[in-house]
Order: sequence, then C-alpha cells, then structure tokens
Amino acid sequence: MAEKLIIAESAIQAASLKNGDSAFLAGGTEINRLGSSIDAPTLISIGRIAELDGISETEEDGRKYVRIGSMCTFQDIIDCPTVPEYLKQACRFMGSRTKRNMATIGGNIALRRTDSYLYPTLIACHAKLEFVDGKGEPDRRCVNCYLNRYDELKDKLIVAVLVPIDVAVVSKRYSNTVQSHAVLTVSMGCREGRINLGVAAKDTALVNLKDISAELERKDLSDADVLKMVSENPELGFRQDIFGSPDYKRYLLSVTIADLAKKVKGGKR
Repeated sequence: MAEKLIIAESAIQAASLKNGDSAFLAGGTEINRLGSSIDAPTLISIGRIAELDGISETEEDGRKYVRIGSMCTFQDIIDCPTVPEYLKQACRFMGSRTKRNMATIGGNIALRRTDSYLYPTLIACHAKLEFVDGKGEPDRRCVNCYLNRYDELKDKLIVAVLVPIDVAVVSKRYSNTVQSHAVLTVSMGCREGRINLGVAAKDTALVNLKDISAELERKDLSDADVLKMVSENPELGFRQDIFGSPDYKRYLLSVTIADLAKKVKGGKR
C-alpha cells in the first residue's frame, strides 16, 4: 500500500527518485484498481510534467514518425489526426472511454501486461522509446529491447514513444467482451518486405515471434506450417483455463497469423 506521494516537477527529478521501493504514477488505472500488480510504498506522480505531453511529427534517417509523449492518454491518441490509424485501433481495444481518458501510453508500456492493448502493435511497427535517467542522461531503445532488458531499464522514465508512419500494421484481438482484457492479441507489421509479429497471450507471453516473421519474409506459410512453428516455440507455453485448451489457443494463434500475413502481404491495412 502506498504511504507517500511525491509530485515530480520534471522528468529528471522523477527519474532520480525512482528505486525499488517506488513506482511512477501516471494515469492511475492500474495503481487504483482492485488487485493491482503494483505494490510500492512511494508513488512518484508524473502528471504535471509538461515535457511528457504532446504529439508531434518528426523525421529520422529519412523516415517519418509520430512522437507521442508518454503522458498522452489513449483518447488523446485516438483524437489526434496525425497518429497512424493502426495505433488508434489498438487504443480503441480499450472499450471504456472513461479509462481511455485516464490510461497513458507510457504507463501501459511500463506495465508489460500479457493482455496488453498496445504491445503487439508497438512490436509490429517496431516502435522506439525515449528515456531519461536520474542523471539526466537520455536513452533510446526499441520496444523489443525494453521487453528483453527490463531489469536494466525499469528505473528509467519513459519520456516518449515514436511510431513510424510508413508501415502497414494489421491486428486481431480476441476477448469475451469489448470491456474485458483480451485472451489473445496479435499484430503484424510490414515495411519493404520486412515483417514484425507481436503477440500478447494472457498469462502466457508478450513476445516478438522473430522466427515466424523471418519465415514469412522468405515465403508464404500454410496454416499447418504456422501451427507447427507455434507448437514448437518455447515462449508459447499455453495452459488450460476457462478460455480454452493449449491446443485450441495454438490453433487460434496460428490461423490468425496466417490470416494477418495474407493482409499485410497484400498491402491491406
């Protein structure tokens, strides 16, 4: 239970206060919910930090990106005309407008939930994250690096998210209701023949399936081909639960991947 609240005035100050006994407080949708995964005695509120807000267009190495401040809410992203439609679709997966007005993109990235609304899309588009640490040192990593090196990066503050404009991304989400978190969310991105495949499987994995992506770049795969690769992937240890058997979940994932591949390779968004 939180015992202390600190109102940070700058990104550097917030990052300097972060340690193993504290947590950043952004929109509050996770910290304030019953059964929250966050249990820290000290909360560092970043809601007043102006540099974490705003959406703008930028260009790097000849590619156009939209830079989204980490305190931008899901609804901010949906309402902004410059944000790519594929990211708006991911934000709409959050069915409650009340929650969309509170939940922030940075907070949802930091949570790394296996039923994430955003991660599959951010993996698929190969999004970049900007950070700052307590010494004011800036850093930038791709979202996959953040997932793989979380223990090293967790005390840095996410300042902004950069998503490319010139990429085709298609997504599919499976959930019991529009309000409930997804059992499975899959996104595939394609740019100039390069494919990224992001999967969020509840209580199982939050992963970039690089092996399947590489094979899809080389050739078309049948449903059976994809099912074989999904079944052999050690990161996809599906379990029996109220949402279905492991075999059913592997089948659902494989046919979804095959369907998304047809769409991105056909140029459909």
